[in-house]
Amino acid sequence: MKKLIAFISLIGIVCLTLAGCSSDEGMASESSGGKLSVAALNNYPPLIFKQNGQLTGFEYDILQAISKEAGLEFEYKEMKFDGFIPGLQSNQVDIASSLLIREERKEVVDFSDVFFESGLVLVVPVDSDIKRFQDLKGKTIVATQGSTTLEKAKELAEEYGGEAKPLKETDALFLDVENGNSHALVLNSPTVDYRLMQDGENTKFKIVGEHITVDEHAFAVKKGNEELLKEINEGLKAIKENGEYDRIFNEWFSK
Repeated sequence: MKKLIAFISLIGIVCLTLAGCSSDEGMASESSGGKLSVAALNNYPPLIFKQNGQLTGFEYDILQAISKEAGLEFEYKEMKFDGFIPGLQSNQVDIASSLLIREERKEVVDFSDVFFESGLVLVVPVDSDIKRFQDLKGKTIVATQGSTTLEKAKELAEEYGGEAKPLKETDALFLDVENGNSHALVLNSPTVDYRLMQDGENTKFKIVGEHITVDEHAFAVKKGNEELLKEINEGLKAIKENGEYDRIFNEWFSK
């Protein structure tokens, strides 16, 4: 009898252990002391992009400053944009970068405080006959698949009689327009401004009209991960107060 009781007790302990492991399996780090995985683009200058084989950019530097201030350690997982939110929901990553705050996204992820404001713009070749949004009739507007840019491209196409076209790679948008496969592209203003600045007098593109949108950039975490969200917000607040945010901003946008 004693042996039977001991055996049953042992089975109970094993079941409890397995249950505990099962509940944690696949879960994100959630500030457990390990590295936190950040979903990141590698082609979104000047916010986050690859240069000489290493990630860099304004947003990358902000994330690094936050991690240092909050005592966190980040590792970056380069992904397509349309994999960011599914990656959070399936615990493949802890944090998503480069996300614009949208009401529908608030339903499935939690956003940090805003770290940057920008807007979407319409871009065409310098010799394009598209001078205003009304000229988009019959034209193809290309944008990044799974992003807000594609949503806006669809809206413009519907309103002015054009056609919206998705591409998976953000850095392929300019090439698609340059090769004549599309007539215009929709993209975030910092990326466009950076491209025009880099090209200088040799630029092949121009912006049509004013900003289409006014957008707020934030970091996202899985719905309900309040502890990690708090740490990110506290780190962001700290670098804004100690001047590190301004230093990084000036480095990327005051040239």
